[in-house]
Amino acid sequence: MSIVVVALFLFFFFFFVMLRRPPRSTRSRSSAASDVYKRQVPGRAGKMIRRLWFQRQFEKGEKVDIEAGCEFVSPHAMRFEGAIAVGKDSYFNADQGHIWVKNHSGFNRNVHINASAGGEIRIGEWCQIGPNVVMRTANHRYADLRIFICQQGHIPGNIFIEDDVWIGANAVILGNVRIGLGAIVGAGAVVTRDVPSMAIVAGVPARTIKFRNQSYDLDRE
Repeated sequence: MSIVVVALFLFFFFFFVMLRRPPRSTRSRSSAASDVYKRQVPGRAGKMIRRLWFQRQFEKGEKVDIEAGCEFVSPHAMRFEGAIAVGKDSYFNADQGHIWVKNHSGFNRNVHINASAGGEIRIGEWCQIGPNVVMRTANHRYADLRIFICQQGHIPGNIFIEDDVWIGANAVILGNVRIGLGAIVGAGAVVTRDVPSMAIVAGVPARTIKFRNQSYDLDRE
């Protein structure tokens, strides 16, 4: 029993010492959090530690529940307003952009939310983001045939998701897209253009199959 008490004392002593360290660069603080806390501490204790740690790094984010294994690159450019849940092994990157998530939205495990090459991702209230969803604001330039695609840079855009949107597992949301209020994106869909409010879209590329306030299928018109 005494060994357990000593181990807990040393763990929390180390944790509070790390919290009181003088701030360094945002990137180095993010790396320290990743190494020490995010990937290793499971359960409620891990969530508490990550909440305390990251609320010092996010632009705003006092009530974010973060499961183990998550990574946040440039957290100073991320704003989480209200109660947000982030599932295990998720990845957020706002290195050259901005990410803004509003109250009561949740991310399932292994999501990839990426504004690393510019642009902004805004997600409204009460949104549900399924497992393995990818949001990427930028696309590669490829017009110049004399240069490798990886050397041509990116074209940044924005992703705006309004309130009460449900995005199914494995969906991909590309830049310059707005998903309207109450819309549903089917599992595995690739969204390349705007989605109207209350629409249900599916497929590659995604297209409207019906609206939530309609009882008929558009394919039967």
